[in-house]
Amino acid sequence: MESLGINLTSFIAQIVNFLIVMFLLWKFAYQPVLNILEERQKKVEQGLKDAEKASTDLKTAEENAQTIRDKAYKEADEIIKNAKEAATVEATELVKKANDQADRILKSAKDEAASTKEKVMTDAKKEISDVVIIALDKIVGKELDSNQKEKLTAKAIQEL
Repeated sequence: MESLGINLTSFIAQIVNFLIVMFLLWKFAYQPVLNILEERQKKVEQGLKDAEKASTDLKTAEENAQTIRDKAYKEADEIIKNAKEAATVEATELVKKANDQADRILKSAKDEAASTKEKVMTDAKKEISDVVIIALDKIVGKELDSNQKEKLTAKAIQEL
């Protein structure tokens, strides 16, 4: 090889030096870089898994929130419906009570009016009978007995 200008001892020394440098570079530079890249890749994969899990959790939370909202709206509608029904029942009861009270007041007024009318009629009959008796005494000119007075008075009152 010397004819080619290559010194064999120098060539072997360079090969040994190259192998030592390659080993050192591989051990202290290439391997740590590979380890860092591998760790980085694992972190990226873990980040993607975490992001996917977070996305799934978010979707589940949104579905749960929607379910809770739907349930709350349904309960609110039920409460409103029950309140309306209760208000309707109470209003109906109040109207019924008011009508019953009005009927009682009207009946009481009618009874009082009938009682007053009967009293007035009784008083009027008594006064008319007294007037009729006085008028008969003046017309007939003599005193009538009580039996005749009653018959004439009853006849006059019936005609009125």
